Amino acid sequence: MTTQDITHVLAGITGPGGVLTGEDVSSRPAGIWRSDTIAAKAIVRPRDTAEVAAALKACNDAGQSVIAQGGLTGLVQSAITKPRDVMLSLERMNRVEGVDRINRTMTVQAGVPLQVVQETADEHGLLYPLDLGARGSCTVGGNISTNAGGNRVIRYGMTRD
Repeated sequence: MTTQDITHVLAGITGPGGVLTGEDVSSRPAGIWRSDTIAAKAIVRPRDTAEVAAALKACNDAGQSVIAQGGLTGLVQSAITKPRDVMLSLERMNRVEGVDRINRTMTVQAGVPLQVVQETADEHGLLYPLDLGARGSCTVGGNISTNAGGNRVIRYGMTRD
């Protein structure tokens, strides 16, 4: 499958604005700690888990490599791409879906910034204890995937605790 073919398939899954190519990809910084830009054939930007699943299935069926991207604030260098890769960006998955005060839980999409999670918890009389200097740009999906510790790790533990 050609680059044009896979981007067309992914655009059909994610809708308008869901796939970036060309200069829209190469002009994006590769991370806050890096001086280079993203090298990928496309960035697919799903809006929900159903679109993530469909995009990943399409890429798998085509033998297309995929690299997931959160806020690109991490130090673990887990979002490094090559020109042949498709980057899966969670930037449009940025909604708080619900807060349950009784059970003290929140349901959020993976691309929600940590600061939004903290503020939403506070508005409902809850505490989301993870805190990082990059709270305004790091995402909860990235925090979970890297098991971030942050400024309050001694008192509250790591993200997955």
